[in-house]
Amino acid sequence: MAQAAADQPTVAVTELKAGAIRLPGVLMQSITAIAPAIAGLFTLQFIVSNAGISAPLAYLGAFIIALLLGYVLAEYGRHMTSAGTYYTFVSRALGGRTGFVVAWVYLLFYPVVVAQVGSFMGSTLESTLKSEYSITFHWWYFMVFLIALVAFTAWRGIEISTKLIIALGLFEFVVCVVLAFSGLVSPGPGGVNLHSFNPGNAPNAHGLFLGVVFAIFAISGWDAAAPIGEESENPRRTVPRAVMGSILIMGLFLVFVSWGQTVGWGTNHVSSLISSGELPAFVLGHRLWGGAWIIVLIALFNSAIAVAIATMNAATRVFYGMSRTGALPKALSTVSKKYETPTNAVILQTGVNIALGIILPILIGVANVYNLTGTWFTFALAPVYIVANVGLYFFFRREHPTEFNWIKHAVIPVLGIVALVLVVYESVNPLPAYPISLAPFIVLGWLAVGIGIVVWLLSTGRGSLLAHASEAVAERIETPQEQSAHVPGL
Repeated sequence: MAQAAADQPTVAVTELKAGAIRLPGVLMQSITAIAPAIAGLFTLQFIVSNAGISAPLAYLGAFIIALLLGYVLAEYGRHMTSAGTYYTFVSRALGGRTGFVVAWVYLLFYPVVVAQVGSFMGSTLESTLKSEYSITFHWWYFMVFLIALVAFTAWRGIEISTKLIIALGLFEFVVCVVLAFSGLVSPGPGGVNLHSFNPGNAPNAHGLFLGVVFAIFAISGWDAAAPIGEESENPRRTVPRAVMGSILIMGLFLVFVSWGQTVGWGTNHVSSLISSGELPAFVLGHRLWGGAWIIVLIALFNSAIAVAIATMNAATRVFYGMSRTGALPKALSTVSKKYETPTNAVILQTGVNIALGIILPILIGVANVYNLTGTWFTFALAPVYIVANVGLYFFFRREHPTEFNWIKHAVIPVLGIVALVLVVYESVNPLPAYPISLAPFIVLGWLAVGIGIVVWLLSTGRGSLLAHASEAVAERIETPQEQSAHVPGL
């Protein structure tokens, strides 16, 4: 591989479209995977129902935990580039068997998001359009539209996806910030105050911890930059910056937006926020903006599209990265010669979107899909992050001993592990109400299946399929033609 000088951009040696996007595009991939409007507006009511007016404190706790966890991913990303992300990183640190189990659990996250947001936004449109404008709209209309759109963008290439998520992400970000600021300018009963940041104002410790667990889900998605690292310029610099940058931006954003909405509603009347039959953000929009409240609905609609595109990118690249080394069927590593996208992975994920988009709403009701999946995302991501944190210590001690630092590669990972274990324990003791209580059992069942697959592979002599799990891609100097082909802003 050619060695690049410090000022020469590099790209991955990959069948995907190497160097297609730069830092702004990769950063927005993570930010829109977090979904600013959905995370900032839709999750608030559920978190307030658990943490009370201390909901902004729950977001702050999740922000701090995300910083600890994101730092670990960024450290891996400084030395390895792979669409398989945690599959590759953990395999390199702790072995292919552990890496496969971690990646298997990780598949409970990104591949499920389109079904989740399709159900949520479809349900929101159905109820809102009927109550506000007497328009009949069935929730599954949006699901069909969303599945078709993300399949098209994923098939056509990372550049069209990135252009869309940059435009959509900026719009929803601004709308949420302006709504929160409006709430502070025109507060509800209780006025502008900092009561939300006093843990003593939470109903109880269990409620606050459960709020943190769901807030961790709200800020999840910061790792979406890593799966598209092979398609970015200077991936070993770009991915770590995008990961940490998205956490910093979105962590502060969520704390501010939740505080502004809580104050705007009225900290003295938080019980009415919990019981509101209409999304609190819509109620605030009506009060603060009058007829222009519909901008809030548009921001949520926009957010659902953007997060679906970003997570479709992430899911298909993880499938591609795992199949390339033999952990999943080899057919999933097929890449379009025209668009340089993992076409069979796109087809598989589209099938998953269709199946889950229909099955989950039927099984538990469309109104429950968002909260159940959001909770299981946290329970699924917790073991992934914990194992990755453990692996970071061994990775640097073994492969980069001259860079090893006790604070960076031992203390910070341990702090992240302790924080995750604490909030997860508190959230299941006692279990939340049904159907949210299903979340930990879904994750445990899926984990058992993953372990069973590894045992089966070993017992049937197929363990060699995991032999290449730790292989990351190399990098090369970007060609002048590739540099000139960049779309401005990406």
